[in-house]
Amino acid sequence: MGYSTMAHALIAYVEGHLGNLDMKKMAERFGYSESYLRELFKKNMDMPIMQYYKRRKIVVSASELLHSDKKIIDIALESGFSNHESYTRSFQKIFNMTPSQFRIDRPLLGRKQLDMGVFGLEYPTSKEKRSDGLMMKQDEENTILYDIRKIEQGAYGSNTMFPICVKAVSEYLGDDVSYAYIMAATGAAFRLVWNQATWDLSNIDIYHALRESNDIYQYGARALGREFSFLGRKEETTKEEFAGYMKSTISKGYPVIALGIIGPPEPCIVAGFESDGDVVMGWNFFQNDPEFSSKASTMDNGYFRCSTWWENTDTQAAMCIGALSAAPSYSDKEIIKMAIDIMRAREEKTYAKGIQAYEAWKNMLLDEKWFENNAAFNHLFSKMLVQNDAMTCIGDGRKWAAKYFEELSVKYAKQEEAMCLNIAEHFNKVSNIAGEMMSIIGDWSDTEKMVLNFVNRPNREQLANMIVSAASEDTMAFEQMKLFYNCI
Repeated sequence: MGYSTMAHALIAYVEGHLGNLDMKKMAERFGYSESYLRELFKKNMDMPIMQYYKRRKIVVSASELLHSDKKIIDIALESGFSNHESYTRSFQKIFNMTPSQFRIDRPLLGRKQLDMGVFGLEYPTSKEKRSDGLMMKQDEENTILYDIRKIEQGAYGSNTMFPICVKAVSEYLGDDVSYAYIMAATGAAFRLVWNQATWDLSNIDIYHALRESNDIYQYGARALGREFSFLGRKEETTKEEFAGYMKSTISKGYPVIALGIIGPPEPCIVAGFESDGDVVMGWNFFQNDPEFSSKASTMDNGYFRCSTWWENTDTQAAMCIGALSAAPSYSDKEIIKMAIDIMRAREEKTYAKGIQAYEAWKNMLLDEKWFENNAAFNHLFSKMLVQNDAMTCIGDGRKWAAKYFEELSVKYAKQEEAMCLNIAEHFNKVSNIAGEMMSIIGDWSDTEKMVLNFVNRPNREQLANMIVSAASEDTMAFEQMKLFYNCI
């Protein structure tokens, strides 16, 4: 292994072990003495390896200050410091301010190329702010983007996969926007769709939110003022074409949001590739699910590592939220217009969309043909999952819709502020109704009981009444949004 290759491998190893760097294990892994590795690293990076390691841990911890509500002492302890004071001293040496001041001032923190084929979060210089900075030569065979926040159910207090991915990517690229804004600007906060022909587990796919089109995915990029590209998997699409798209994107330091890779065609983040694209790594909502993860391994930093991503026929698309765009990002008015379009009652093919979806949902819930006594448990369980998805869709979505309008209210004069808060109140009621519906069905500790509760006719009648109430609150929010749109 040549000198430059060795130095590159050392940097990649440290970046992949920011949680806990063990020099002894590192020496064993490389097959050299600790002293030799320390000497080599210092020559290449102009600082001792442990100094680099501690600095990188602090920089990554700064992202938690910006994008979480964790207490500073908790962030300090998670970063390996024994107390608040030692963390603050080390933090000030890098940022010239205390952690609490950093949280208030919210300076830019975003991805930067650390070495050829290695990217991570960094504190940019003034010349690099909101730019791509200086790019080294790209690595066409192996590149990895470290420090992207883990995506999982419950991340950011949400369960909506695509906005979670967009928010994680936005943080990595240095965009400081709220999760409520992401939920609203992607349209996810306002959607509800119901297939009137069957109990359809794809109801909640963001793909259905407006028209049957992949165009909805670009809204996340536009919300951040960034360029967007998309590659769908068609019958004639080759693995080489798909891998080439991901390689080209990631080697420039931009994560890929893909549908599939591990498990069903849900969004995930591809953060790196090896072996010229045969192997990919990143975060996936299903990477620890035994049903889907048997052909994937876990890297030391938590990323999945998968070589069978193309064999998974549910790998259906890849997209990039890329460089800053010359076009302006969405205005408040554009987001409100999109929300109105999404919530407008309408039918497309077999789908009831927007407020009309509530009626279709209620009708199928009360139609006994779907709940006959001889219906197999697995069929009933599948219907219960569709019911759960719909409840989660409005519960999570309208919670963040309300939060978005609460955030929006402070930007306007009293009349518009009152309208925003009134809209938020209606959306919060919908979210609360969804929570009440979930309590009727029960929790996931006993799935058999959940199915029995769901099938029970009186319970379904109670759920139907709640659906009517949620539709009423959504309708009032919808009418208020139209008025607000005409005022701004």
